[in-house]
Amino acid sequence: MRVLFIGAHPDDCEFFCAGTLAKYAARGDDITIAISTNGNIGSMRHERKEDIAAIRHVEAQNACDIIGAKLIWMDIDDEYVIDSRQTRDMFIDVVRRARPDVMFTTWKMKDYNPDHDITGYMAFIARINSTIKLIKTEHPPTEKIPVMFYCQPTGGANFIPEYYVDVTETMDTKVAMWMAHKSQNEEWADDMFHVDILKMMKDNCAYFANQTGSSSKYSEVFRLCNTFPIGAAEPHKLLP
Repeated sequence: MRVLFIGAHPDDCEFFCAGTLAKYAARGDDITIAISTNGNIGSMRHERKEDIAAIRHVEAQNACDIIGAKLIWMDIDDEYVIDSRQTRDMFIDVVRRARPDVMFTTWKMKDYNPDHDITGYMAFIARINSTIKLIKTEHPPTEKIPVMFYCQPTGGANFIPEYYVDVTETMDTKVAMWMAHKSQNEEWADDMFHVDILKMMKDNCAYFANQTGSSSKYSEVFRLCNTFPIGAAEPHKLLP
């Protein structure tokens, strides 16, 4: 099976759904991680945006390598994902490159960061428009509309989970992928927000595992993109 995650920033995948992607990868599925922005303002310590972007790109590739995922680096300036013809075409081509059976993306309903919102909305548009032959991009149209799930946003605002994936066995992999983003771990999260993001990530997954009332220690949670057409009669069966 082919799986695509489209996120806004180089560490979004790790926080939101890396445990789930690791489960797909462990069973041999094809994983693509697409990042819309280059993270080039995500530092309080570097002076040149191009230097920050280069660091973030290397870190994103290192994280992908842990599970053997392909990286698509869209290279939009951080905090400047906007709904335009060019941006829509970029997202459509990402879906055409990955040709997924199932997609994951950021929640498109008023997260704290507009890049998350608009990236989720662009992914929503692209999943259908990628099949339209008269929209021309570098890669040919897809043959089917993939099922898509939204990830729980940072802090959980405006989000009620529908599906829970037990990531207890892949939590170490999720953490390793997050730790690959060294500039965010050791600089940005502390300098900007004064929080331990790794602890927040683990506590978040533990909280949702507790909601299941099962033996799971960690869970990631999702909502189905349930607008017509969903793409499968039983979409939950595409979750690992």
